Amino acid sequence: MIIPVIMAGGAGTRLWPMSNEDKPKQFHNMSGHGTLLEETINRLKPVSPEEVVIVGAEKYENLSIDEIAKTGLKGTILSEPMPKNTAAAVLYAASFLQKKYPESIMIVLPADHFIRNNQAFADVLKKGVDLAESGSLVTIGVTPDYPETGYGYIKGVDGAEGNEIPVDKFVEKPNLETAKKYVASGNYFWNSGIFVWKTSVIMSKFRELMPAHFEAFKPLMDMDHTKISSTSDDIKKLKAQIFSSIESISIDYGILENADNRMVIPAEFGWADLGSWKAADDILDADSSGNRTQSPDNSIFVKSENCTVFSEGMRIAVVGASNIVVVQSGNDILVIDKESSQDVRAVVDIVRKK
Repeated sequence: MIIPVIMAGGAGTRLWPMSNEDKPKQFHNMSGHGTLLEETINRLKPVSPEEVVIVGAEKYENLSIDEIAKTGLKGTILSEPMPKNTAAAVLYAASFLQKKYPESIMIVLPADHFIRNNQAFADVLKKGVDLAESGSLVTIGVTPDYPETGYGYIKGVDGAEGNEIPVDKFVEKPNLETAKKYVASGNYFWNSGIFVWKTSVIMSKFRELMPAHFEAFKPLMDMDHTKISSTSDDIKKLKAQIFSSIESISIDYGILENADNRMVIPAEFGWADLGSWKAADDILDADSSGNRTQSPDNSIFVKSENCTVFSEGMRIAVVGASNIVVVQSGNDILVIDKESSQDVRAVVDIVRKK
């Protein structure tokens, strides 16, 4: 039984103003084909999931319910009382699934990534499920096509080839020179943050490698699955106590860097981690002048090159400009040079102070 667990936390402030604390990027239509969360759920349909589980902040629960409804699949929302990184989110979901579907296989993935080739993605997930059946911790590694410094990497065991490679190690985001060496070696892959494993296996890994997390979650594990997903006041209070007592650690750092029986499946399916407005270009097709938009009816380009427009209703005209991004969401408008896309956080800080 296959259960996708979609991690939908985080406000994505680098994609302000479209992504903000009231409505993060996963609930916006950035590709022109549906919201990121809606697209994430729909591309999981070929693996025939029993249902989908979304782990995210309590204040986004209704938004998540609406996105599941669009897809026609069954779903459960597990609300987090506070963000405590991906290890907590995975253990929370595993505690729920262990009670509801004890023989399940979890596909863990972010809500806000873009994938161009959905068929290739589904094929890779099916390989991952087969591999997870044998007890492996499976990660999807994207074959890099340039030396990206904003992603973590997965190194395969030297000399290993094929569709399933044992993992040598996980490495942090490199500098440019190191990233170039990784790409040239052919043995390093971008860490997509997409994982496949048996619920029972990941629970045993938490018990072994993250005992403090495991002990903290025991009061939830002892409950029926309907109580684990409950939003009643007493259960919410318990969850708040659990989450406030644990360290904020990623699943990569807490489990995968230290576990055995780790496998990586190299993949090429047009993957993009939408962490900045410059990266958002990866999800849109360019015209003959390199201009892009997810809203053609609201975008006009005149004597402009390599510009991108994201509009949520207003008409935007870009004239005689190059290499800029214009974003409109509600009453907010952002205009930036693409090379400054990592500086959007400074704008968010100013907005919060005001």
